[in-house]
Amino acid sequence: MSSRLEPLERRLDALSPAGEPDAWAVAAYRLGVALTEAPSADGQAAARRALTLFERAAQLLDAQRAPVEHARILNASGAARRALGQSALACDAFERAAQLMEGRARAVETGAAWSNLGLAQAESGDPRSAIITFDRALSSLRPGSDGPTDAEQTRAYASAALNRAQAQLALADGDATGQLTDAADGVQEALTHLSADTAPLHIGMLEHTLGLIHMRASRAAEAREAFTRSLTMFTRSAFTFQYAVATFNRGRANEAHGELEMALVDYEAAAQTLDPRLHREQWLEAARRLADIEQRLKVRHPGAGRSDHIAGLLGAAAPDVRMRMTRDRLIRLVELAPDLQRNELTSSAMAALHLPPAAADAVLRATLEALMELPDGVLQSALLAQLDAHATLGEHDRLAADRRLDTAIQELVLGPQRVRMRDILYASGWERP
Repeated sequence: MSSRLEPLERRLDALSPAGEPDAWAVAAYRLGVALTEAPSADGQAAARRALTLFERAAQLLDAQRAPVEHARILNASGAARRALGQSALACDAFERAAQLMEGRARAVETGAAWSNLGLAQAESGDPRSAIITFDRALSSLRPGSDGPTDAEQTRAYASAALNRAQAQLALADGDATGQLTDAADGVQEALTHLSADTAPLHIGMLEHTLGLIHMRASRAAEAREAFTRSLTMFTRSAFTFQYAVATFNRGRANEAHGELEMALVDYEAAAQTLDPRLHREQWLEAARRLADIEQRLKVRHPGAGRSDHIAGLLGAAAPDVRMRMTRDRLIRLVELAPDLQRNELTSSAMAALHLPPAAADAVLRATLEALMELPDGVLQSALLAQLDAHATLGEHDRLAADRRLDTAIQELVLGPQRVRMRDILYASGWERP
């Protein structure tokens, strides 16, 4: 039994439904909610036990005597029935809960109950009814509609807007311009109420959904912009899976827009981030699209490989974009096995060396700046890979590359880091030009 459940179990055991019905019902409700929310090896068993508690609690706190409390119990029982796959019964529980809460409970509770009903309807394959229900949720939750709005209500409003848009996406087919425009308008309106400080996940999900709407409407450029905005919230460290999915979908948008090299970067990032043990289907799709893009680019640019395409993008990018792309790629390489990491770094360094001199220097400098933020092992691997790349050049070009590397270290790196870089280089037999 989890530590969270133990005090709730003891509280319930200490009460009698006959002698203290109200207190017992409240205790049963709280334990039931905890059972549905706590991680469990057998979630179905936990949901069934919770449902038994909710049914008994609802009898004791009935709708006539305690309408709001009864509605809360119904709402919780709807969640348990959803977990058990009882869609029709879940819809009935959520609808009765929402109707009881209207005019009695806080707006955020009423709206949440309508949202739950909308989700259950959408999962039941009835997006038309879900859209109508989400409209009712939004009416209750709209910021400013019921006095001062707190962060909880704003996030609930954003969730309802998100779910409404997703229901509209599920419904949109054929000539769906009006449906898609309405979905996009709803998402953009919800975004105006959110702050990155209090709702980064909601902003990321809404922007990502806006990207999907634009993709459905064949607006690849707008989709790419929306997916990029979602990635300002979905950082790889904080929201790893969402980062991978948004990056993959931005790859689709880039591909649809004809930007195959940018699609290559995004599909590579998604494939390297997704864990095939946890998200095998998504990983396979990212890997498949990555391989397909590489084949198409080989036809367009015979003899060029993935590293060549990425180096070309980096060399032509604006400085801030180049730095972001370089940092993102190096951070992903940290997680590779040492031999694969060294191979990737060498391939990248070799590709950059074949760029025009100004572009090659820009890529080298961005790489050194990004390496200063990474573990020492990656720094060592990258510097040795750089020398491996230099060794593939003729004597004159190798010396020129060595001088550019030395100059970049001298100008960019300070103090102990500069000493560390040169120590690594000297230990490999490199002589400073």
